[in-house]
Amino acid sequence: MVSFKRGYSSKIMRSVIIGTASPAQQEIAQQLIAIQDKQLAAMKPGAVAKDIDALARNAVLKAGLRQDYASITGYTLGYYPKTTPRTSDFSHVFLPTSEWLLEAGMVFHMYLYAAGLAISEMVLVTENGCERLTKIPRQLFTTA
Repeated sequence: MVSFKRGYSSKIMRSVIIGTASPAQQEIAQQLIAIQDKQLAAMKPGAVAKDIDALARNAVLKAGLRQDYASITGYTLGYYPKTTPRTSDFSHVFLPTSEWLLEAGMVFHMYLYAAGLAISEMVLVTENGCERLTKIPRQLFTTA
């Protein structure tokens, strides 16, 4: 399902463990959150997208959370007219080759995943840095 209101979409990923999370799952979730926190803290006008990507990509690989990282670490969110599919807007993506600069007013879905766990945020780049638009807690949820 993709949320949609007045032409705009919102995205979020949180992991849920049915039962009790293992110590390894808890540690991986905390590592992903800490890595993404550093990535989001660097998102401000004038930042180069590939540098923002590298903060997350390199940390995930260095921590051994993934053996490779072929996917993006974030992408543009924007207006989706009713006449087009409401999927994702990849006009700006975060990859090692992304040379474009962040600007105030840009909105992104930033995400990381490894070992079956994921964390993501919808963020707004402001003149003062990055504002999280997603308001639910940044944690691994369990049913236990």
